[in-house]
Amino acid sequence: MDALKQKRSILRSAFTRSGNNLEALLAATQLKASDIEINFEQISERFKQLKECDTKLLELLQKENCTSDEYEKEYTTCESYEDKFIALKIKVKNVLAGNAKKGTDLPHYTETASKCKLPEIQLPTFDGNPREWLNFWTQFQKIHEEASIDDRDKYQYLIQSTAPGSPPREIVESFPATAENYKKAVEYLKERFGKESVLVQVYIRDLLQLVISKNKCELSTLYDKLQTRIRSLDSLGLTKDKYADILFPLVESTLPVDIVKMWDRQRHLVQDTQGKSDLDLLMDFVKNEVDSEFRVKISREIFNTGKITNKKSVSQYSESKPVVSTACELLTANDNNKSTENIRKFKKFDACIFCDKSHASESCNEVSNMNLDCKKDILKKKKACFVCLKRFHRANQCKSGHKCHICKKRHFVILCPDLPSNKLDKLSNGENDETKTSTLNSHVQLSDVYLQTLIVRLCNGKKEMFIRAIYDTGSMKSYISSDVAQSMNYEPMSEVNLKQSLFGAIETDEVSYKNYVIELSNVDNSYKCKLEVLGQNRICSEIKQIPSGPWLKEFKMHGIKLTDLENSTLKVDKEIKLLIGADVAGKLFTGKIIPLKSNLTAVHTRLGWTVLGKLFGSEPSVESKHSLIISSLLTQTQCISDLWSLDVLGITGSAHRQTAKELEEETTKYFNETLCVNAEGRYEVALPWVVNNSSLPENKKLADKSLLNTKRKLMTSGKLEAYGEVFDNWLSLGIIEKIPQGETGRVHYLPHRPVIKEGSTTNIRPVFNASSHALGFPSLNDCLSTGPNLIEIIPTILNRFRRNYVGVTSDIEKAFLQISIRENDRDYLRFLWLRKDDLEQVEEFKHRRVVFGLTCSPYLLAATLQCHLNRVQENLSCTSEILKTAFYVDNCVTSLDSELEMRKFILESQIIMSSGNFNLRGWKSNLHSVVPNGDTSTDENVSVLGLVWHTDTDTLSCKVEQTVTLEKPITKRLVLAIAHQIFDPIGFTTPVMLIPKLILQETWNLKLKWDDTLP
Repeated sequence: MDALKQKRSILRSAFTRSGNNLEALLAATQLKASDIEINFEQISERFKQLKECDTKLLELLQKENCTSDEYEKEYTTCESYEDKFIALKIKVKNVLAGNAKKGTDLPHYTETASKCKLPEIQLPTFDGNPREWLNFWTQFQKIHEEASIDDRDKYQYLIQSTAPGSPPREIVESFPATAENYKKAVEYLKERFGKESVLVQVYIRDLLQLVISKNKCELSTLYDKLQTRIRSLDSLGLTKDKYADILFPLVESTLPVDIVKMWDRQRHLVQDTQGKSDLDLLMDFVKNEVDSEFRVKISREIFNTGKITNKKSVSQYSESKPVVSTACELLTANDNNKSTENIRKFKKFDACIFCDKSHASESCNEVSNMNLDCKKDILKKKKACFVCLKRFHRANQCKSGHKCHICKKRHFVILCPDLPSNKLDKLSNGENDETKTSTLNSHVQLSDVYLQTLIVRLCNGKKEMFIRAIYDTGSMKSYISSDVAQSMNYEPMSEVNLKQSLFGAIETDEVSYKNYVIELSNVDNSYKCKLEVLGQNRICSEIKQIPSGPWLKEFKMHGIKLTDLENSTLKVDKEIKLLIGADVAGKLFTGKIIPLKSNLTAVHTRLGWTVLGKLFGSEPSVESKHSLIISSLLTQTQCISDLWSLDVLGITGSAHRQTAKELEEETTKYFNETLCVNAEGRYEVALPWVVNNSSLPENKKLADKSLLNTKRKLMTSGKLEAYGEVFDNWLSLGIIEKIPQGETGRVHYLPHRPVIKEGSTTNIRPVFNASSHALGFPSLNDCLSTGPNLIEIIPTILNRFRRNYVGVTSDIEKAFLQISIRENDRDYLRFLWLRKDDLEQVEEFKHRRVVFGLTCSPYLLAATLQCHLNRVQENLSCTSEILKTAFYVDNCVTSLDSELEMRKFILESQIIMSSGNFNLRGWKSNLHSVVPNGDTSTDENVSVLGLVWHTDTDTLSCKVEQTVTLEKPITKRLVLAIAHQIFDPIGFTTPVMLIPKLILQETWNLKLKWDDTLP
């Protein structure tokens, strides 16, 4: 909906501009007919597009939960634009007609002017689908019947109107491109694709498909489908004559049984009273039912917006039922977080929906051996809800909060698809026993046994998706998840009926499967192939990915690049979506097999490496460690579990440390190999890619959407000009550069937003979001190595800062912008901004320096500084050694023994850093009067690595904001905010901050909600 609103906003702006231009022409003293007609045609076309967009948006609002006031407001706004167009239309007609009466040379404007408008950019194309013939020919007929166009030009339009490589294009191109052959080509197309008898068969078969379809849909959807097909037949003149008697029973057969019964009871009341056919009367009746359902739905949405009370409505048909107490009642009450008092209460409910006995439906033993389809058939026959098992309402109307313990979805366990009994389908050797199973779908899983899984890329035109796939040579066919096939818009080629031979010599009944042809490739898109697969609702249960551990080093040593890892940068659904069976697996195996010391076996395929086997040591022991440092700087971006997580400070198990250390060593080696000094005398670095960047998406749509939001917020706050001046300054300093039009290649765009900090040296600055990504694709940060965890060195720097008599701090001016990025990596750092002379136009830029917002930026700065300090002359080596241990990102924090050493350190450090284009500034010390070139501000409180340094008393303290007031109730949310607000890397406040953490744990034991007042 947001995209549709954005498109409508652009169309409204264009309509307004055209209207203003037209009014200016009409108000001019000298009128020119051609200009008025041209402008009126332009505004007519734009109003047509705007009208279509408004119609789609209003339809979406009806489907969503919008109030009547919101809908009326939207509809009134749409009508105002229509009123403007009508007013302009009347003005144009009156002006042109008035001038014609005066005898001017203006042509008389009439409503019968030609409506033919030749395509300007791209003609609609026809690919040979008979269902699209009427739409195609209706549009092309305007060109075909236009006498002012030469037949040779019409021939070229005909070629453009057929899809490349399609049968219609081949037919048209088979004729020599002459004026005489144009009519022959048109007649051949009509004979081949527009033949009335063929079209009739197509639409009649569509109606038959609705009759035999097993997919039930809403009455409104069914009505729309019927109208589409009947209108198509009506265009062929086949609903009012002899075919009406054939169409009527077909249409009637597509309707639900309840609707047919209602129609049969009422048809005698309307038959032969309106002079309409039975088909028209039936469609009118269905339309009334659809309108009635819509009105009921709107009224329910309006009056059900308030809170739902515990009172239940009583039907006039309900009967008094006995009160029964079962263990299931206690379990259900516990699931809904009810209090202990409520759990002990008895509860009234209907008799069992399955066997009509006096017990809860969800605990019925008589259906425990039934499969899921049989249970659902019983519920359908008794018109019961699939969620709460109660009668007389549907699942989409159910207010029950029941959740399954197995899959966490809204239904009782007895209806869970993952329940073993529900996975059984009908057996061939029994009448009532049914068994349904899928390959690999077993509840007995070994956590340390791994199967041949990998991540692949699905393609369909420009649409792509990354999914998990599995090789299963025990399956004779290949399967794809039905939801993936639908989301990728794969069209079923046919339907096949198959029996499944299962483990234990069990054979199922025939089941119908849709047959698809899919296109897939490996992750880096270096190998592509097409497979024939069958659609399956669910392929198998969850299969683990390879976890992190020492075995990853063995994979790398053998050159094995796995894609299906726990810490994979590709964002994919954990469920297996594609099963590659024995029908194609053999063609994809390359024959390369490597036995590994970790007891796994690596198998190479054309789609990538896979491993299988039982992994030794897959559950590494984790040492028990304790730490007093548990804190956070930003409450909004932290997870609650971080309060107890030691990983935040780099305190991890041995296996994780070993893997992280290996990655850090590789990153450092790559950095040292690629670091250089460019022609400007600046250090130039390469982005530390941790994976192949071929899977990185362009991300331009997200960047464009973010730009619109940023523009709107800046215009509201009046900061747009100041924000643009930052980019102008960067452009003049060579920090960024414009991208020439037409420059192509692999690129990536970064969204950005402004950060406003009043009182800072830079009041407003851009922050780039390198973590944004499209669904199913990695972000830029996912593809980059973060380097070592710099938070680990904060306690060491602070302790060194407190060691000597004179403390001194400073920072590097715009540190990240002083380091250049390698030319090959700059296209992955593109962004969008507005043209200075026209804010409606967008320009593209790319970064030439390190970007603040990349996950690797702190490491690149730290590594560059260390490399620079290693190259210092010998006479400055003492100061260089101090600087090596004093930097945390761009902050320099250290201490010295005396005032003389401090002066020497400040002077020499500035010389050292300036040689690398780094400017150390903002010097602060506890000796205020002797700091050369220091900050002239009188503030005695200085921020030092998250703590407050009081330079007058030379003491450190934590930033504590007053959060609790007597008027404000103390809630679980407030306790969490207090526990997160203090940053204490040294740990001296831990005895105090332990109390809110213990209180927070107690609130979970009491099962309190976030805004409940604490007892």
